[in-house]
Amino acid sequence: MKKFYKYLILLTLISNSYAYAEQALIGVVNGMVCMECQNKVSQALTEKAGVKAVITVAWPEDIAVVSFEKKTNLSEQDFKDAVESAGFTTGKIVKVDEYVKNAQDGMIILKKF
Repeated sequence: MKKFYKYLILLTLISNSYAYAEQALIGVVNGMVCMECQNKVSQALTEKAGVKAVITVAWPEDIAVVSFEKKTNLSEQDFKDAVESAGFTTGKIVKVDEYVKNAQDGMIILKKF
């Protein structure tokens, strides 16, 4: 009986970690040269991702990060469409199962792919 309870607890922990897992999309944004460009990309991503997302855009690094506290249905294509709607192009875009706090962390993660 103890094994059953241990198994049940383990199963509950695993399922909860997947249900509440953090995710982020990180992408290279080409063509940003100023704060106004950064704001345009940020606004476009916010409109696409919604208010529950935390958007970080850094024009000097040419990177944008969309972080979620839970799993998201936002895809790499959605990210690309939002950036293009703001008048910019994208490079590499990746989706990771972690919360990315800032653009510098996003750059480090992006280099791994």
